[in-house]
Amino acid sequence: MAAERTIYVDGYNVIRNTPALAQVERAGGLAAGRDALLGRLAPRYRHTPWRVVVIFDGDRAAESAQRWPGLTRGTVVFSRAGESADSVIARMSAIARAAGCEVTVISDDLEVREAASQRGATPARVDDLRRRLEEGPRLLRKRFAHQQAVRRILADDEDDAASERARREKGASRRAPRKRGQSRWDPPV
Repeated sequence: MAAERTIYVDGYNVIRNTPALAQVERAGGLAAGRDALLGRLAPRYRHTPWRVVVIFDGDRAAESAQRWPGLTRGTVVFSRAGESADSVIARMSAIARAAGCEVTVISDDLEVREAASQRGATPARVDDLRRRLEEGPRLLRKRFAHQQAVRRILADDEDDAASERARREKGASRRAPRKRGQSRWDPPV
C-alpha cells in the first residue's frame, strides 16, 4: 500500500507568485487572496486521496488550524504571532515524514524548499502548482486526447476514401492489352 501523501502550501508565497491570485489580493485584501487560493485548490484536490494543508502567517497568540470547507482532507493553518509560516511548514513536514507520509512542499522561497528537501520532503515551485491547477481533471484530459485521436483516424479515413473515389472515377486505363512477347518499346507491326 502506498504511503499517504501530504501537500503543504506556503499560502501567501503562492498568492504573491501567481499573477491572478496576486491581482485578487491587491483588489480585495489578504482575505480575498486567501479565499481565491482556497477556491482554486479545492476543486483540484477534492477527489484525490491526498491531504492538503495551506499555511498562512498569522497574528494571534496561538497557532490555529481549521477544517477547509469544500475539501474533506484539507486544513488551513495560521501560524502564531512571531512564528513564520515557513517554520510551521518545516515543523509540520518533518512530523509528517517521521510518520511515513510522502510530503510535497510548494513554495518559491528557496529557504523553504531547501528545508523541506533536508527533511526528506519533495520541494515544488509555484509554477508547478499553477500548471497543475490549470490543467483539467484527469478524466477530461483523457477524454480530450481520445477525441483528438478519433478525429485524426476519421480524417485519415476520409482521405483514404477520397483517393479511392478518385481512383474509381478515373477508371481503368483505355489502352489495348499488349500482344504476347511484344515489348512495350517495340513499335506495333
